[in-house]
Amino acid sequence: MPLSSRQSSAENPGNAKFSYKKYYPVRKLICKSFAEKFNCDNNIQKVAYVLRLGDTQPALVCSVDPFIVSAYSDELDAVVMLRFPNELAEKYDLHLWSRLVTSNTYKYAHFDDTAPDIDAGPGSSGNFSDFLPIVQLFLAKHDEKIMERTKLFDEARWARVKELTDAYRNEHPNTARDGFCYFKSQKSLADILGGTHY
Repeated sequence: MPLSSRQSSAENPGNAKFSYKKYYPVRKLICKSFAEKFNCDNNIQKVAYVLRLGDTQPALVCSVDPFIVSAYSDELDAVVMLRFPNELAEKYDLHLWSRLVTSNTYKYAHFDDTAPDIDAGPGSSGNFSDFLPIVQLFLAKHDEKIMERTKLFDEARWARVKELTDAYRNEHPNTARDGFCYFKSQKSLADILGGTHY
C-alpha cells in the first residue's frame, strides 16, 4: 500500500534522505517573505517523512520552458502536471522526457471526489482520489541513487506515463499544479489532501 492518510507503508518506499543543501536554494527561489520562509521551514519534517517512506513512482519532464514535470501514480493510473522554477531544469541538466522519480502520498477516496485535475485511468485501484508527488531529485541527497530508482520501472511503465502525459496535455493544455505547494501552504501535508497522514 502507498503512504496515505490511513496507511504508512509503501510497496517501494522512497528511501530518500532530505537535503538541507538542496532545500535552501529552493526556498530562496520560491519564497519572497519571512512568512513564506516560515511556512516552508514548518513543513520540512513532513516532507522528509514522505521522501523516506512515500510511494516511489515515475515522472517525466514534459516541458522545459515553462518547466513542467508529469508525475504518475499507478494507484490512479493517472498523471498530474507539476510546474517548477525554470532554474531547476538548468541546474539538473534536465531535458524533454528526462526520467525522474517521486515520493507520493495519497488521499483516500470518499464517494466520487477524484481531484478535478486528475483523469483516473482504467488501471485505477479506486481507493484514492488524489495524490501529492514530491520530486526526489530536487530535495533529497545522493543524486546517483535517486536516478538509479528510475530503473524500478520497465519500459512499458514509462511508455504508459508518456501516453498519459501526451493525452493530458492535449486535453488540459494550461493545467499544472505548483510543484512546491506543500512548502508554500500554511496547511500541513495532511490538510492539503484532506486527511491525517501521520
